Amino acid sequence: MLLNCSRIYKEISNNLKTFVCFLLVLGSKQAFSQKDTSKNTLENFDWLNEIVVSTNKDATKYKESVVGLSILKPYLIENKIILDASKIVNQIPGVVVNDGQINIRSGSGWSYGAGSRVMVTIDEMPMLSGDVGSVPFNFLPTEGIGGIEVIKNAGSVLYGSSALNGIVNMRSIPITKKQYINVNINGGFYDVPQNLKFTKNTLVSYGVNGVYSEKIDQHSFVFTWNQLNDDGYRMTEHDYRVRVGWKYGYEFKSKSILNPLKLWLNGSIQKGESGSFLIWQNDQKGYSTQDSSYSMNIGRRFNIDPVIEWNGKKWKHKFLNRYFTISNDIENGDINNNQDNKNALLYNELKSKRSLNDKIDIILGAVSCRTTSNSPLFNGTHNIRNLAGYFQTQYKSNGWIAQMGARYEHYDLDGNKQSKPVIRLGLNKQISRATFLRASYGEGFRYPSMAELFTTTTTGAISVLPNGDLKPETGNNIEIGIKQGLKFKSSALGTISTYIDFAVFQNKYQNMMEYTFGIWKSNGPIPDFGFKSLNVGNTTIQGFEIESAGSIDKKGMKLQWLLGYTYANPIVDNPNLPIAKYPSGQDITFSNTAANNTNVSKYRNRHVFRSDIQFSKKSIEFGISNRYQSAFENVDSMFLSLIQGVKEVYRNGKNAGLITDIRMGYQLNESIKIQIQASNIFQTIYMSRPADYNAPRFFQFQINYKFIGKDI
Repeated sequence: MLLNCSRIYKEISNNLKTFVCFLLVLGSKQAFSQKDTSKNTLENFDWLNEIVVSTNKDATKYKESVVGLSILKPYLIENKIILDASKIVNQIPGVVVNDGQINIRSGSGWSYGAGSRVMVTIDEMPMLSGDVGSVPFNFLPTEGIGGIEVIKNAGSVLYGSSALNGIVNMRSIPITKKQYINVNINGGFYDVPQNLKFTKNTLVSYGVNGVYSEKIDQHSFVFTWNQLNDDGYRMTEHDYRVRVGWKYGYEFKSKSILNPLKLWLNGSIQKGESGSFLIWQNDQKGYSTQDSSYSMNIGRRFNIDPVIEWNGKKWKHKFLNRYFTISNDIENGDINNNQDNKNALLYNELKSKRSLNDKIDIILGAVSCRTTSNSPLFNGTHNIRNLAGYFQTQYKSNGWIAQMGARYEHYDLDGNKQSKPVIRLGLNKQISRATFLRASYGEGFRYPSMAELFTTTTTGAISVLPNGDLKPETGNNIEIGIKQGLKFKSSALGTISTYIDFAVFQNKYQNMMEYTFGIWKSNGPIPDFGFKSLNVGNTTIQGFEIESAGSIDKKGMKLQWLLGYTYANPIVDNPNLPIAKYPSGQDITFSNTAANNTNVSKYRNRHVFRSDIQFSKKSIEFGISNRYQSAFENVDSMFLSLIQGVKEVYRNGKNAGLITDIRMGYQLNESIKIQIQASNIFQTIYMSRPADYNAPRFFQFQINYKFIGKDI
């Protein structure tokens, strides 16, 4: 193992040295170098000057980030036909969304719908469910989103628990005096392979979504709606839902004594019916659920978010508040297996920023979060209370940016109290006009969710069992990266604007929590085998990532791209560490539960490649997306022996695949655009996680209506 790590470090070191030398040569050219970096405003470098807010919860430029950061621009969100936010997040370099679980740079594996090491926010507001701690993707808006930012480092200092592996921040479109209306009507059908069909019916999807926004005098209005009927492509799986959302803001006039106070009242409400799929019947019937078992959920979600802002000359204050309720009524055909659950979350955060001078900024914050759950699924009523205080300071001078931050969080679950401090450090140095070197260290933590601690249920012949002895997991991240901007004109190609970013990273986790599939002690009617969350010990993930985004413009033609490749080596530090016991009393370790005799972590992808390329000319556009993630090198061995067909597929291939989507759009007139899209055009079917095949070919059609009024 030591020799293997030494070889990987050597490879990364050599690659980094070569890449740095290449960038420094570029940086030494007259077009990219000046002695006084303070004069390098980079007005023409569009990608480097992109404004982001997730790195320090305040507007800053992309080039000034001290951490690994990817940006998904609005054109890609608008031009792909997406049914839920996971489909577009899965296109970001270094990010894998598997069965609703996000992992960044192999920082997480696959778990049964509980817990997330990645915090998801919309305009800084956390969007994880209070009890399960997972991302409610079908509740997240896809309409009215103006961009997505992904931080690929531990972010617990600013974002708290569940930001151990990073942050995904979705940004709403800005509200202006120009009336903005954007409506999409879409439809499609799944082209299920003949050998996997479980019904003679055509499985279809159709829906409508839209957004209206406008600012009138001191009033800001946004209204969104989203309706979807999706049959899905697997037995019992479907998603029928409708959601409406709103934003209302009031800004006091400049002469008012309350200026610059802004008040917001935002919210949304959703109702839907959905079915879930867990385990296939066998590899020949990969879209048919085991024993035809089903679980149908009638779900209701509601949130209301009062927000107060004060943007003074010296101090900026923001008071974020959220009340978020979830109600799930589950029908599974078993009167003795009640899976209903309800919970309510109350979130409050006060954030203040002070600029002491042109060089020093300070951010202070306090957070309170309370969740109450009443659920047979979790064996009764439970209460979680989180209290936290954090600060971050930034120093900026002569091409240097330095950040330092700390957080202290107190966690109380049903009287079980724990506290945790974390810190983060970061540097960014502008070493030439468009070359930026960065280094960062960040700590993170995650407390176990109610689902991991208390869930007792069955789905078909599979059980999910509680573990009240779970300990919080902690971790740290080290990253060194370099970003090179390029912009020049070519008589042959036109204007080229791009950047190349290269980073090496190391993530270390202690007491990592993961669901383990195995045989457990029988408890009445509950089967002997299923899922249970365990602290699996310490893990180390080392790797590197290269990313590029940019555009080429020439006489009405435009080529845009987003490309990224990530290599990660996720290993368990002590694979023979006892983590639990079998009913017989034998120790359970990583080694004796893993399918392969290696210390590679379960359900991790060593290689991840993402690309999207779009060409447009006048009224026509064409795009192609690719997603590749290598096969899991390790899974729970019990999957191979207990679930029919898993061993054959796992041992004989069909565990990795290159998925290609293509799309075309035609702008009929100023307001109407017609789009078509084929996802998984080459019908690549592989086991995306044990006992589950990925989605088949999917054809979609969309009509888009967009109206942008004149400035009032």
